Amino acid sequence: MGVSPVVILAAVLYFVIVFGIGLCTRKAAISASDYMVGGRRVGAVVNGAALASSYLSPATFLGMPAFVFLLGYPFWWAMCGIIAGMPLASMLTAAPLRKYAPISFTDYYADRYEDQKTMRILVGLPTLFAGLAYVVLALVGTGLFMMAILHIPYFWAVVLATGAVMFYVYLGGMVATTWSNAFQGLMMTVAAVVCAIAILTHYGGFIGLGEAINTNNPNFWLAPHNPEGFSHPLMATWTGMIGFYFVWHFGFAAMPYTVVRFFTSMDVKSARRSVFWAVVFGGIMYWGLMIIGAAARVVIETLHPLMREAGVTDAVSLLAKIKEIYAVGGVAVTDYSMIAAIEALRSPILLGVLVAGGLAIAMSTAAGWVMVLNVLIGRDWMGNVFGSKWAIENPIKSLRLWTIVILVAGALLAFKPLALVLDLSGWAFVTIISTVGAPLILGLWWRRSTKAATYATIITFFPLTLCSWLYAKYHLGSPHWFFLSSEENLIATAHQVYWVPVSFIFFIIVSLLTKPPKDETIKKYCDDLH
Repeated sequence: MGVSPVVILAAVLYFVIVFGIGLCTRKAAISASDYMVGGRRVGAVVNGAALASSYLSPATFLGMPAFVFLLGYPFWWAMCGIIAGMPLASMLTAAPLRKYAPISFTDYYADRYEDQKTMRILVGLPTLFAGLAYVVLALVGTGLFMMAILHIPYFWAVVLATGAVMFYVYLGGMVATTWSNAFQGLMMTVAAVVCAIAILTHYGGFIGLGEAINTNNPNFWLAPHNPEGFSHPLMATWTGMIGFYFVWHFGFAAMPYTVVRFFTSMDVKSARRSVFWAVVFGGIMYWGLMIIGAAARVVIETLHPLMREAGVTDAVSLLAKIKEIYAVGGVAVTDYSMIAAIEALRSPILLGVLVAGGLAIAMSTAAGWVMVLNVLIGRDWMGNVFGSKWAIENPIKSLRLWTIVILVAGALLAFKPLALVLDLSGWAFVTIISTVGAPLILGLWWRRSTKAATYATIITFFPLTLCSWLYAKYHLGSPHWFFLSSEENLIATAHQVYWVPVSFIFFIIVSLLTKPPKDETIKKYCDDLH
């Protein structure tokens, strides 16, 4: 397959707009407040689109269709659960946190639990880990789409992706990130819907597509009761779908890169309405992704030009061939299944639309997390914890320095990622929610939440979530196995999601046994925010 001028043109137009946003917002980010929280002047629709594009990362745009491709129809319900859970954030965290109006993700913990230094370090550790995981998966996604555009080796695709994200985040900070993310939120939604409609049109509608899928792969429609020949652990039992729902359900309310979006809203009402618009953009996109993921195998195996050229007989073998051709690191090529499906339709215009949407969602997630991490390191740790005079007097320069460091580190890890983008996302989700989720959500809504419980929860569950995922992946063979399972009696989970309810119970018990903050602190950072 040759390089398509139409696809390149679509990508060039996309980059012109994004880079234009970065250049135009450079002067708007002249103060630290502008650079870190966009001056708190962002309206609901723009913030909602930005929220959708940063939260619904390549784990959604590439990973979700890839898992439907791998696991079949039952994974649709995990996707429906994610969208259904998103509005919970408006009730749990959006309005209270906007009323409180912090700058950094760690500010609430420091104030609510009366500890301005140690608390910022502890909360920042799992945040830094999750943020790097997300930057990595976002750069992997951007790199895969760059690979689809230019037909260049994966290594150089990741290098180009890193440079592109660095450009507009470095210049405009949260102002550029917000407006570019809003544009990207629209692009990713349009791309998913247009590609889904093209697939439905090719097969003559839903019935024709369903018949084609059933003829090609009858197992696609099987319920997740682990029938013969259906061995992937994630969907072997209902715990897979319940786990995914549970992880993303609370994730939207507690993940740092969504929480900071509430800080940028104009007011409390705008924060709530941002969630509504995020669900609108995300829900429409998910409809398209379900169709694409369901059709991917049959489209690739019957229409992709490389099937005959490479001499392979199934879609998985074709992806392995693509991995070999473009030297894709790790297991990232499985996430290319969505792109391969659209390539198979042999429409440069359609592929151009998909590439623009894919670049949009990947780059928006990277930018959103970079802003969380550069504020965490440059402001919270260097300035507030260690008292660096240079960081305090030059806040924007400090954030820009860490933008470069974070993206370079992410690129190095993206060259050979540890897992599929959805698995990296799930790992980061579980780590964040199990460590800082309970102190945030219960701190806002339960007067009895304590500093000691926050310390104990982070110190206990950060190493547990890291080690259990690694053990399950490298010893048992999949991050979706319960890490205490024997090899003869494996139990399927979603990224060790059981740590989430265990951590909430643990936090409650320790809080009941330890001394609460002062009454005036509880009133200011709990009661008055409702």
